[in-house]
Amino acid sequence: MKKIIIIGAGITGLSSGIFLLKKGYDVTIYEKNDFVGGCCTGWVRDGYYIDNCMHWLTGTNQHTKTFKLWKSIGAIDETSNLYQGDYFYKSIYNDDEICLHKDLERLRTDMLTLSVEDKKEIDLFVNTVKNFIKINQEMSISNNIFNKPIYYLKSYFKYRHLSLEDLSKRFKHPLLKKLMIDFLPKEYCSLALIYAYATFASGNGKVYSKGSKAFSTNILNKYIELGGFIHYKSELTNIKISNNKVESITINDADVVTADHYIFTASPNYLFNNLLDEKYIPNVLKEKLEKRDINPIYSSYHAAFKLKKKHNPFNESTIFEIEPIRIGTSYITRLMIKDYSYLYPNKSDTIIQAFVIQNEDDYHFWENLNIKNPEEYKRLKNEIAEKIKDTLIKHYPQVESSIHILDTWTPYTYTEYYNSYIGSYMGFTFTKKSNLKDIPIKLKSLKNFYLLTYWQRICGGLPVGLELGNYVSKAIK
Repeated sequence: MKKIIIIGAGITGLSSGIFLLKKGYDVTIYEKNDFVGGCCTGWVRDGYYIDNCMHWLTGTNQHTKTFKLWKSIGAIDETSNLYQGDYFYKSIYNDDEICLHKDLERLRTDMLTLSVEDKKEIDLFVNTVKNFIKINQEMSISNNIFNKPIYYLKSYFKYRHLSLEDLSKRFKHPLLKKLMIDFLPKEYCSLALIYAYATFASGNGKVYSKGSKAFSTNILNKYIELGGFIHYKSELTNIKISNNKVESITINDADVVTADHYIFTASPNYLFNNLLDEKYIPNVLKEKLEKRDINPIYSSYHAAFKLKKKHNPFNESTIFEIEPIRIGTSYITRLMIKDYSYLYPNKSDTIIQAFVIQNEDDYHFWENLNIKNPEEYKRLKNEIAEKIKDTLIKHYPQVESSIHILDTWTPYTYTEYYNSYIGSYMGFTFTKKSNLKDIPIKLKSLKNFYLLTYWQRICGGLPVGLELGNYVSKAIK
């Protein structure tokens, strides 16, 4: 029986392990932390679970190929309790508000009520989302976009070379402009928002109602059930190469282990800066790293708050105007709050999170501060949470009597726990100029080593880890 070692017990590592176990391989995973799931996790503060991952999960529609793959690794099945709100997110500006409803005709009506002079752009946007819903349903048949009907290609080319900022400028009403750039960074290709919204509206983007950590634990349980082995607090510290093959690896600078094949599922940047020579970097990855103007990387700052449900003014994700707050090197004037009430159906309290996009300059600010002055790093991130709390009280006075800061974390937190490059959990940003070519899983000249990470496909995300795990099980012979 051939032996396979997997580095990292995130969704990619766990799914790879399951698919390979089903093919009869002996599989062992080494994980640097004491928990599985990678970024698909959560933690408890003051008795309350804080979720770190899911805003939506692609593959919750039982008729899709992705659902069947999730089911095959034990993540969800037909009996799973899944949650979907009435809308994707809500934007508020001045005295107006609008939601990206799962009912697209309601969205069309609401947008036209706001601004009939934007009718042309409104109809184009809504109709394109409808077309992408059809594609979402057909992805279970084929993943080749050029097999799709002409309505898809027309929609694709109308938006492929528009950033969200470009799309925003095509609308006249100020709230509709905000709506297009409130959820994702303005540099994103407009197709990213359209596809994400279509996934939600199609019913194929619900969330697991027990949270991201329980979702990952489901997959771990399947992996263990099939006979997989896992070692925690086990960090890869050396890779020995001989005759164009990985001969062995070292864990925690102490234990040397061998296998027939090795799969690395952590950050490529960490791999090539610390473990492998740069000569092994795939050309596509090298190009993306060098052309950062068209392949930017983002992370986020978070603050989690507990409050009484009866005082909670939020549903789903809500974005509204605020007085400027400096976070990292950036000043924000729009604040996103995500409501997690679905995680606490039987409690009188709930959790909301402030979610703030951070760019590379912001990341380096937090990184340098943590290295030079860890106490100031902690003080500042908590001070920002206090400012956000004060902002929430100012805009929604009813929260004052019960709101309490539970936790706060920065882009650098993702590097501390996962060695994530620039604190990213989604990989390279999908921009209007992005090269859509996937980064290969095989490295130059290394016969028995595979690179499997969310960086390899545009927009990253949980389904990428799932699909790569399935793919590598077919690639290894």
